[in-house]
Amino acid sequence: EMLIDKKSYALFVIDRAEAAYGIATGKRIHVQEHLVSNIMGKHRQGGQSAQRFERLIEEAAHNFFKRATEHASSYWLPHLENIQAVIVGGPGATKDFVVKNDYFHHEIAKKIAKATFDVGYSNESGVRELVENAGQLMGEIELDAERQVMNRFLEELIRAHPKATYGEAMIKQALTQGAVDTLLVSEGLRGNIIQLQCKKCGHGREEPWEVRLTRQQEFPSCPSCGASGDSIKELASHSIIESLSQMAEESNSEVTYISIDTEEGSQLMQGFGGLAAILRYPMM
Repeated sequence: EMLIDKKSYALFVIDRAEAAYGIATGKRIHVQEHLVSNIMGKHRQGGQSAQRFERLIEEAAHNFFKRATEHASSYWLPHLENIQAVIVGGPGATKDFVVKNDYFHHEIAKKIAKATFDVGYSNESGVRELVENAGQLMGEIELDAERQVMNRFLEELIRAHPKATYGEAMIKQALTQGAVDTLLVSEGLRGNIIQLQCKKCGHGREEPWEVRLTRQQEFPSCPSCGASGDSIKELASHSIIESLSQMAEESNSEVTYISIDTEEGSQLMQGFGGLAAILRYPMM
């Protein structure tokens, strides 16, 4: 069940072919349903008069708009007291037609934002684009702040002397040097840093042997002698997120946790290993 907080926004995108709706709350965009219309194309079948065919198309459109808005209204009504506004978008004029012709439940209609927004599609990606386009209207939601900080990082990364870096090793180096202004950590980052030692050859006794593993992963074989299984001993273990957050605190760096539910959050996790940083100065 989607947890709805008190700073939520209802989201709705529609055109004559499809519609989708959901909710943006806290750091989450949740798309509840994607509906497809059965409105016929503009080519009429043999034996039908132009007027009758046009009437059938408009009747199908009306039924689809009614179905989509009723589904959305039913989903939002139990959460209405927590919904700040209903934001409507779509690629064409249908969005304005639906708002002006009172298709939404009267309680929902009271919360519809005055402006509608152009988006490329009326599906799940359209709902996410709606959040981007309506960012200023949704000032109280954290998703917009996440997008802004990720955009700052990406813009910095392509400069000739970037004040940005990513990856665990480079991040640790930058934190040690006090170079990190803002540390970006994906909420999808799981696993511990585990310090190991080989019982057979003693690898890890002089120089620390550290690996990053989730709870489901087994210890690796010794890189020196190839021993595995019970021959590998765990000396210490700590959370990657906790470790980096502690280093950030010591260097007065801000830590921003990025949701995995947004395009930017997915990009951080998949493209940059879940860790990135905006720096105070370029690292040569």
